[in-house]
Amino acid sequence: MSETLRSRLVVSLLISISLIRIAFSYIDTAQSFDEPCHVAAGIEFLDKGTYTLDPVHPPLARIAIGLPLYMAGERYPSLPQNDPNSRNYNVVGNDILYGSGHFMRNLVLARTGVLPFFVLGAIVVYLWARRLSGEMAAIFAVLLYTTTPTILAFASIAYTDIVAASTQLMAMFVFSLWLETPDRNRTIWLGIALGIAFLAKLTTVLFLPASAVCMALVWFFKRQGQPEAKLSQRTMKLVAAFALAAVVVWAGYGFSMKRLRETTGITPQTMPSFQHFPSPLRSAARALVVRNPRVPAAELLNGVATAWVLNGTASQSYLFERVKAGGWWYYYLVDLGVKLPIPLLILFAAGLFGILKDRKDSTILLPLSALAGILLITMHVKYQVGVRHILVAIPLTAIVAAVGCTSLLKHTSLPSAAKWVVALLLVWQVVESGASQSDFLAYFNQLAGRDPSKVLVTGCDLDCGQDLFRLARELRTRHIDKINLAIWSSADIDRSGLPPYEIPSSPSYSGWIAVSARALRMGDFLHQTLPPNYFAQLERQRPVALVGKTIQLFYISRKSEAESGPRIIGKSKLSLQIPEINSTVDGNRYYGREKGGADQGGWFVPGIG
Repeated sequence: MSETLRSRLVVSLLISISLIRIAFSYIDTAQSFDEPCHVAAGIEFLDKGTYTLDPVHPPLARIAIGLPLYMAGERYPSLPQNDPNSRNYNVVGNDILYGSGHFMRNLVLARTGVLPFFVLGAIVVYLWARRLSGEMAAIFAVLLYTTTPTILAFASIAYTDIVAASTQLMAMFVFSLWLETPDRNRTIWLGIALGIAFLAKLTTVLFLPASAVCMALVWFFKRQGQPEAKLSQRTMKLVAAFALAAVVVWAGYGFSMKRLRETTGITPQTMPSFQHFPSPLRSAARALVVRNPRVPAAELLNGVATAWVLNGTASQSYLFERVKAGGWWYYYLVDLGVKLPIPLLILFAAGLFGILKDRKDSTILLPLSALAGILLITMHVKYQVGVRHILVAIPLTAIVAAVGCTSLLKHTSLPSAAKWVVALLLVWQVVESGASQSDFLAYFNQLAGRDPSKVLVTGCDLDCGQDLFRLARELRTRHIDKINLAIWSSADIDRSGLPPYEIPSSPSYSGWIAVSARALRMGDFLHQTLPPNYFAQLERQRPVALVGKTIQLFYISRKSEAESGPRIIGKSKLSLQIPEINSTVDGNRYYGREKGGADQGGWFVPGIG
């Protein structure tokens, strides 16, 4: 058996094991916050041929998520036109997931849609590492990729992020090949890869140019003895690749040619000020709304405009128990530092040393330069809501670690000792990954401390609503017949197997209360937001139970107003001096089943998680 065949069999085995692990995680991982949004957008595109519910992401991942559901017979729900919920993507998505009475089947089907992209990412990791440093490096890289809990987390839920990471990685790899030999075939492949990556997520607009510039600079200054194409020839071929990418993107939108007002819902009477746009674009945007032309892939323009406004609003970021508009330049560096397993970080540091030591071949520097470009550009990004937004950095980290370590082993004066160290680190990586099996999303390494919610909590870094199944089981086990609910979730709570519940909107609650990590730190729960640390005094209590990694279950008893002094519960004093917050909806407090079911109409605030 040849070495290549053996390595491919090992890689296939690693991928297969990971797919089995992902499938087993479904039973414990409840609906994550953005899953109904992606389901709704995908079914809208497939069933109605429109893309208006949430155009901020291009449709590739949504099509992948919606296709298994569509093939199983799920269709866009018929909601009354005068119902404000008819344009609420959470309501539409939940209606699709729950409506046919096959919630778990539908949730699993939606999640299986992203699995091919997890496999694609593993294949690109293998091909790139093998090209740079041989079969052993390729196996190491795939092992690191398929055992990183954060990668497994976003391969196990119906989100856009593993789709984006894999297609962006593919585009970077093809670009590295094109830099070496910009012939016609690689130019065509580059155009296709760029188009597919752009169809996955708009972060491609940031990450690919940044990584491409760094890769091109490294190639230009480090090339030795390589055939050099004229700059004009390279430029023309690059333009041709961009043109092909534009066609691929247009194809992804079904070659749509729609009028601008039809897609955006904006009319001259309802035209916004476009204050977040650069000055030259404001007048152009107004003119386009007035003229209302037919535009190729008008949905894309709508999504880009929405994303531009979103990125310009400097959303609230959370880091080290602080909330700050616009965040910190080092946010994503910290995010990677606590979300990646420590053995992977050590191997990356060793790999970095090995790559920088081996300066003979410029191509070995390309994945490292691509990673550097991504990290540099994210220092200027103000939308900071979780490592999933830079998920492509993780396979690049795995490649650098594997290639660099292989290079280092070849040149070390103590090869036997070095091999043992690398082997122990790989074993540590596998053990660490296995320990996270039931909690991929909530995984943090030991650097985050005992309570990682004090470091990060937003953007599915910790609390993504994934412990709702466990909460339902816990409440049934304890025979709890009423609950105060402050959890971060987009699920239809009335159909989630919970007892009658109340949403706490004042400090007057008592009895059982379930509080998730994001609610505790940020004040965000279900579809409303209270001030950060609104529930902070609960931390003085000892929870009755920890539900999964994200939900704490408390029991609060109070003396009557005639009695004075705090109530002693366990070893803690109860003193809930929380200011009254007006979180009413149209003058009415929101209740669960006791008011006849969830009604999200008119007060839905889209979450950024």
